[in-house]
Amino acid sequence: MKFVLTIFVCVFVFGCGGEVNSSPTGNAPAIQSAPVLTTIGLSPATASIHVGEEQTFVAQGLDQYHHPMTGITFTWTSSDDAGNGGAIALFHGGIATGISAGVMHVTASVSGINSAPAVLTVSQFKP
Repeated sequence: MKFVLTIFVCVFVFGCGGEVNSSPTGNAPAIQSAPVLTTIGLSPATASIHVGEEQTFVAQGLDQYHHPMTGITFTWTSSDDAGNGGAIALFHGGIATGISAGVMHVTASVSGINSAPAVLTVSQFKP
């Protein structure tokens, strides 16, 4: 009986396989889930150009741990605040080319997640 009790105590205290948790807190290490896009950063947040000049905007996707993600294809949108139907800038793939004076907002998005809008101000030709 004493022999059976000794085996039971050894198995109970040391667990199956004889491994001892060696983490400093005594807790098992946390397992992180796969990265998921949660935020899109856009830079610059504001920019000013003159008619005929270009401004490049850069979008960066971040996961739930705030780590940069790669391999993301963003959809770019721009809106004209002038309300007169005239284009402030031609916008394609993150690059805006100034067409007329005014202000526009630029947004990058993917999978239903949108960046905060960046503001582009286009001024008349340089003197």
